[in-house]
Amino acid sequence: MSSPSAETAGFDHALSPGRLGPVTVRNRIFSSAHQTSLVKDHLPTDELRAYHEERAKGGIGAIFVEATAVHPSGLLTPKTLGGYLPEIVEPLAQVADAVHRHGAKLFVQLFHGGREQIASAPRAPALAPSAVPTARFHVEPRALTEAEITDLVAGYAASARHMASAGLDGVEISASHAYLPAQFFSARSNLRTDAYGGGLRARLKFLLDIIAAVRESLPPEKAVGVRLALDELSPGAMDHEECARIAEILAAEAPIDFISFVLGDSATYQGSSFIAPRPASMPGSIIGVLQDIRARLDGRVAVLATTQVLELADADAAVADGSVDFVGMTRAHIADPHLVRKSAAGIRPIPCIGCNVGCIGHYHAGLPIACITNISTGRERTRPQPAVAGLPAIRRTLAVVGAGPAGVAAAMAGAGRGLAVTLYEREAEIGGQLRLAGGAPDHRAVWSAWRDWAGPTLEQLRVLLRLSAEPDAADLAGFDAVVLATGARPYRDPAVWAAWGETLMLDAWTALEHPEEARGTVLVADWGGDPSGLDCAEVMLQRGHRVYYAYAGPSPTEQIHQYQRNGYLERLDVEELTLLPHLGLVAEDGRLAMRNVFSGKTRPLPPGVDTVIAVHGRVPHQSLPAGGVGPVVEVVGDALGPRSLEEATLEGTLAAERLVGQLNREPEAVPVEIPAGGPVSAGPRIS
Repeated sequence: MSSPSAETAGFDHALSPGRLGPVTVRNRIFSSAHQTSLVKDHLPTDELRAYHEERAKGGIGAIFVEATAVHPSGLLTPKTLGGYLPEIVEPLAQVADAVHRHGAKLFVQLFHGGREQIASAPRAPALAPSAVPTARFHVEPRALTEAEITDLVAGYAASARHMASAGLDGVEISASHAYLPAQFFSARSNLRTDAYGGGLRARLKFLLDIIAAVRESLPPEKAVGVRLALDELSPGAMDHEECARIAEILAAEAPIDFISFVLGDSATYQGSSFIAPRPASMPGSIIGVLQDIRARLDGRVAVLATTQVLELADADAAVADGSVDFVGMTRAHIADPHLVRKSAAGIRPIPCIGCNVGCIGHYHAGLPIACITNISTGRERTRPQPAVAGLPAIRRTLAVVGAGPAGVAAAMAGAGRGLAVTLYEREAEIGGQLRLAGGAPDHRAVWSAWRDWAGPTLEQLRVLLRLSAEPDAADLAGFDAVVLATGARPYRDPAVWAAWGETLMLDAWTALEHPEEARGTVLVADWGGDPSGLDCAEVMLQRGHRVYYAYAGPSPTEQIHQYQRNGYLERLDVEELTLLPHLGLVAEDGRLAMRNVFSGKTRPLPPGVDTVIAVHGRVPHQSLPAGGVGPVVEVVGDALGPRSLEEATLEGTLAAERLVGQLNREPEAVPVEIPAGGPVSAGPRIS
C-alpha cells in the first residue's frame, strides 16, 4: 500500500477512492438523502443547487439528493421533489453540474411514501399494499390494484431516465423507514394474497420489479442501489435479522451496486425517533450496530451506512476495520459542509450538536433547512462559508455581555471579523440556559458538544473571557460597541409565589442547577412552553423522588419537536411518575391549587407534596447599566425576548456582523477558520 498523502494523513481509509458499481468516488464519505425544503413546485431551486455545491466544495465524496417522488401519489409533503416531472431535468442538471465541478458525485433517492403521508389538505388518497392504517401519521390508505402497481413501477423507470438525462451518477431506491417498498415486504402492512403477498420472496416482488425497471432504464455507467433499514427498532417491525435476510436476497439476486443502511421506521413513534435521533435516544451511531452485515453480503455490493456518525475519525475506523465501504455523515455536513477538507487540513469543523432544531425540526415545520451552529446552512446563496485561515487585523473593540449561546455566537462572529472582543459572563462558566439544561438527560450530550466546541473556539479567536463578572457602565464605556446578550430569567407569578405557604417552592432553573434542594414528593407544574418542566421531572426521578408531573396544555410536549418528544415520553414511562393532564398551578384563596385549563375547575394539590417546582416560562433579563455604554448597542437573543436556541445564535451572529460593518465602514469580512491544533496567537484570553 502506498503511503497516505499529506491531504489524507490520519484519514487515509475514509479518504481513499471507492466504487459504487461503475462509479468511482473520490472518497468514502457521503451525504445521504435528507429533506431540505429548498424545493418549489416540486422542482429544485437555486438554493438547493447552492446547498449541495457547497458540500461538494468541501471535499465530500458523494451526495444523495433528497427523496424524489416517482409518482404524484408519492409526494410525502408539498415540498417533495417530483422525479416523474420532465421539467425536473434542467434544474437538476444544474445541481449535477455544480457538484461535478468540484469533484463529487451526485445521486438521487427515488421515493414513494405509500401510506406514510404528511401532505396538507386537500390530500390525495394514500396508497399501500393493503388497507392497513398507519399509527404515527394516522393515514388510512387503500390497497393498490395490480394495474396501479404496474403504473408505479413505470414511474420509477421514468424518473430514473429523468435522472440520467440530468447527468446524475446513479439512483438509490428508497426501501427503508417503512415507506412503500418496505410496506410490501413487511408482514404487518402487507396482507395481500396475490403475487405480491405471502412469503418473503413474494413480498419482495414489488421492489425486485422496481430494481429491474430502473436498471433497464439507466445506461450501464450509472449506479443503482437500495436504501434499507438495518433494524426498524419498533414493536412488530422488522428486526436486524429480518432486515439482513432481505439485504442478502437483494445482494444475491438483484442487479444493484450498493445497499445503504439506516435505522428506524416512519410508521411508529418509537421507530421514527431513529430516523434522525437525538443523542439521548441513541448515544452511539449506526457503526456500533452494523454487526457482520458487510460480511454476510459477501462483497457482492458496496455497503453504505448512515446515522449519527459525526467524526471523520470514526468513519475512517469503520472503513479500516471492514465494517462498511462508505460512511454517511449527513448531519455533520449540515453543520459544516467543509468537514472533509477541514479535518484533513487539521482545522476544527463546526460541530453538529444533535439538537435537531434547524435540520429535521425545520423540515417538519415546512421551513428551509438550517443549523444552530452554522447559520450559513440553507443560506449558501447569500452567506459564504469560512474560507480563509488566520485572523484579520484588529481594528475596533466589542464588549459582549452574557456568554450563553447568543453571546458566544456574537463573540465568535465579531472576533472572526476583526474586532477585539471581551465576553463578560456573570456565572463561573459559559453556556447560559443551555448549561442549565445540560444537567438533564435529554440535553446532556447537546450541552457537552456545544461546550467542547465553544470554549476552545473562543480561546482560539483570542476572545477575552471574563467569567464571574458583571460589567458596569464604566467597564463598557471604553468599547466601540456592545452586544447585550443577558438572556432571560424564570417568570414567577406573584400570586402563586405569595401562596406557597409551608410547601418548598423552586423555579425550574433553581431545580436544575441545585436539584439537591428538593425534598420528598415533588410536583412539577409545567406550563408547557419549553422542555424545562420535562427536564425537571427527569432530574427529580434520577434523584429518587416521587414525582407528579402536571402539564397545563393538551399534551406534555406541545411545543417540542416530535423526535425529542418521543424520547421524553419513553423515559418518563415509570411507576415513580404520575401524569396530571391539563392542570396548571394557580393561587386560590391564598393557597396553591390546580386548575384545569379547559374546564376551569380547580382541585387541591396532590396529597403529600413536599416540593413544588413552578415552570411558568421566562422573561427578558436586561441589565444595561444606567448612563449608556457607548455609541452602538445591540440587544439579542432572550434579552430581546425569550425564544429558542435558534434565534439566540442567529441574532448573536447577525448583530456582530452588523457592528463590524458599522464600525469598519466596509463590506462584511468572510469568517475565519481555526486550526484544530490551538490558538493562532499565544496565550489564553481568560481572566
